[in-house]
Order: sequence, then C-alpha cells, then structure tokens
Amino acid sequence: MLAAGELPARAMTETGIHIGGEGPVGAQAIADCYHEIRRIAHRLVNGEADRMLIQPTELAHEAAIRLLRLDRMQFADRGHLLATAARLARQVLLDEVRRARAGKRIPVPLTLWPSAVTPVPLAMLDRAVAELALVSPDYARIVELRFTLGMTVEETAAAAGLSPRTVKRQWAAARTWLQTWLEAEDDA
Repeated sequence: MLAAGELPARAMTETGIHIGGEGPVGAQAIADCYHEIRRIAHRLVNGEADRMLIQPTELAHEAAIRLLRLDRMQFADRGHLLATAARLARQVLLDEVRRARAGKRIPVPLTLWPSAVTPVPLAMLDRAVAELALVSPDYARIVELRFTLGMTVEETAAAAGLSPRTVKRQWAAARTWLQTWLEAEDDA
C-alpha cells in the first residue's frame, strides 16, 4: 500500500511527473529515482573519485537539489527525469571543475569514452555531446541514455520509444561521430 503522496514507478510513466508548483509529487518522484541518480553520479566520476573535487554522493545530492529547484518542470516519464538528472549532474561536475581551476591548477577530470584508448577530458566530451545535439538531437539523446545513464540497448529503446535495432544503429553512428570529433579536437 502506498503512503500519502507516494507515486509508484508505473504511475510516473502513465501520468508524467510534475516538478514545482503544488504538492509533493516531484520530491517523491526524485526520491524514488534517487538510487539511479547515485548510479549516474558514480558513472560520471568513473573511478576518478580520488582525483575529483566532488564525490559521487555529493554529485547525486547536488543533481537532486537542482532537480527540485526546477520551476514547474513536466517530465514525460522516469527516463526523462533521469536524463535531466544526468544532464544536471554533468553540469554540476563541470561547474565544480571550472570553479576549482579558476583558483589553482588541478588535474583535468577524465572519463572513459567506449572507443577511446586513453581517457577523455570530461569538458571535451561534454562539448562533443553538445555539438552532436546541434547536428542530431536524437543521437545526443541516445548517447545520454546509453553512456551517461548506463542504460542497456533495450532500456534505451523503451525510454526513447525506438526499436532496439534502431538504438544500436544510432548508438554506433553517434559513437563514430563523437570519436571523429574528439580526434579532431585532439589534433587541434
């Protein structure tokens, strides 16, 4: 039995999730998804926690707080909420790096891009995904779901409303595009 104000995952996908305005629905939806937001934060830090300025739990907290601060945001489903949380967590991480680097020299945070031989600076990967979004928002969404959220092909297909075969094709094309962009930036 659900407590007052509690919203099951099934209801989230059927009715959408509303953040801001009246009632505890947004806060409860974020609480229900918090474990997955922490998983996203761990994935973003990706083994670099000892070199990072912010720990995965702090990153998850800050992303959740920023989600709660969104004014009257409507999410279509749980996947949309998690994609927004991933975007906010990545932004928190980049803001923290910029803030710290302004005052002193620190190591550049790195992340492992699937086809990269060496880790890629997080800021560079963020720019690459932003450029990809200008070229193909659909491909950028697949990258966010697969790479940032760590979803499987089947989970990504369900969240994006596509067939698994289409997700695989778009994921391969997006990876190729991003790898080319990253290599061009590396040479510049």
